[in-house]
Order: sequence, then structure tokens, then C-alpha cells
Amino acid sequence: MKTLFQLKNVRQRVRERIQQRAFTLVELLVVIAIIGVLVALLLPAVQAAREAARRMQCGNNLKQIGIAIHNYHDTNNSFPPSAVKEKLQDGGGSAQALVWSGSILPFIEQKNMFDSIVGMGFGINWADDSTNELILRTKLPAFQCPSSPDMGQTWDDGSATARHRASYGCVVTGTVGFTITSNATNGESKHHMDDGGYGHARWNGPFLMQNNTTTFGDIIDGSSNTLFVGERYRDKATNRNYIYVGTPNGQDEHARWSGSTGIQLNSLDTGTQGFAGFHSAHPSGAQFAVGDGSVRLINENVDRYIYACLGTRNGGEAVQIP
Repeated sequence: MKTLFQLKNVRQRVRERIQQRAFTLVELLVVIAIIGVLVALLLPAVQAAREAARRMQCGNNLKQIGIAIHNYHDTNNSFPPSAVKEKLQDGGGSAQALVWSGSILPFIEQKNMFDSIVGMGFGINWADDSTNELILRTKLPAFQCPSSPDMGQTWDDGSATARHRASYGCVVTGTVGFTITSNATNGESKHHMDDGGYGHARWNGPFLMQNNTTTFGDIIDGSSNTLFVGERYRDKATNRNYIYVGTPNGQDEHARWSGSTGIQLNSLDTGTQGFAGFHSAHPSGAQFAVGDGSVRLINENVDRYIYACLGTRNGGEAVQIP
């Protein structure tokens, strides 16, 4: 009898322990709330770490582009023009052009692609030839910013092939004739170019348009004070951002301006002309390849005069990259 009584006591104590170990509904909700708070605290840190990694990769792309431009200069005794246009034999129409990023392909280990492009020529119907589709659709990570929402997307210009977008544009600078227009969209106060037209262009940047070139000797302001290539992206079909081949006058396709005080870095685009500035998907600014081979992040709130001066090669301004 005593043994049976002891066994019953043991079972009773086991039941009590099991009941004591069980979670109440309130305790469960508290645990869930704590987990939610921890996730809310950690998620921004994780996102910031990912963006830092993406920005580092973007900076490395610009570094390699800068080195390629230097190597191009060493080989050709000049920097590449923003576009190389071949004269059509019949003298009419508008030929396609090899843009600056296509010119440096041999210096980023893409000589086979360069030879294929150059061997085809750039006649007026170059982009309409479906045999060129493979080249136009080829995406090179060197020209893609991981943070850009345009990464990997194509722009369809109505021809037989769609073209991959690039994340970087060369600096051709000084366009005058723009007015400064405030834009309060989403509570922000930034500036973009007015839609009144381009005015007169002064090609006083490191890259010139249509077959014209510059050298290190032309960078009178100093290579460490002159921007060469910067980030650009627009989540719009109007921004084509060709990588290899485009139209020779297509400054909206492969070149950008910083040399006008009416063009703000990361400007909000409410008009058809907002494409001409540099833009970035990174918080607070955009990265640039500088003439000395370095890569610098410039804050979007940089003084517009300083920003404009950094885009000229021979302006004679006494400014430095902030």
C-alpha cells in the first residue's frame, strides 16, 4: 500500500511540473513581441550592410572603368571621345556610333566583343540587324551598379533588338542656357533643368562629342579635381543609357552634365530634360571616377558651383572635391 501511495504522489508531482512549465497566452504574446522588436532593430542594420556592399561593388566598377580609361590613353595618346561616328558612304542618314564605354572594352578584358562591334560597322540600320542582338543584349557587370533599379533591364527603342542599360555616364559638362526650377515633389526641394531647351554647349569637360578627343595635357584644372565618369539611372523609358552603341548626338544616352549650376546632383525629374544630370540609387549622393584614378562619393547637397567646376577640365577654378 505504501508503495502504491508513493507512486501516486510521484505522478501528481510530474503533472504539477508539466503544468508549471506550460506557457500562458500572455507569455507567448510577450515572447512574440520581443522577437518582433529584435527583428525591427536588426533589419535596418542588415539593409545598411547590404547597401554598403553594393556601393563598394559600384565603386569598384568605377575604379576599373577609370583604370581602363587611363590604359586607353596610354595606348591611343588621348581619352576616348564620348562617341565615335563613322561617316556613311551615301552621305545621308544618321549612323550609329561607338560610345565611350564601347571604346574601352579592350581594356576591361572584352576585346573579342570590341572586335565584333567594330567589325560590323555602324551604318544607319546597325541596330535593326537581328544578328547584332547578342552583342546589344550582353550585360557586363562592369557597367552595372548593383543598387540601380535599372540593373539588368533593357530599353526597347523599337528596333529589332533591345539594349541593356548602363549605370554610368561620361562627363561632357558645360551646357549653358538652363534655368533653375524648384521641385517640391514628395516634400523635397531639389533642382532640375527647365524644359526651355539646351542653349549653347561648351564642351569643356574631359570627354568631347563626336570623334573629338582630349589628353592629360588638356586637364588644366588637374586630374584630381576633374570628374570623368559618374553614376546615372532613371526608372524611365526615356532614359536609354546605351552601353556599347548609340546615336552620335545622343547625349541623353551615354553622357551627362555637371558643368551648369542649374543641374543638381540627384535632381528630381519632372520634365523631359532631367536626364542630363548624374543620378544615383545610393542614399545621399553619387560616386564618380576622378581623373587621377580615384573614386569619390559626392553628397547630393554639394554646392552647385563647386559641383559644376568639378566637371570642367580647364575652367581655372580653385576648387577641390569636398
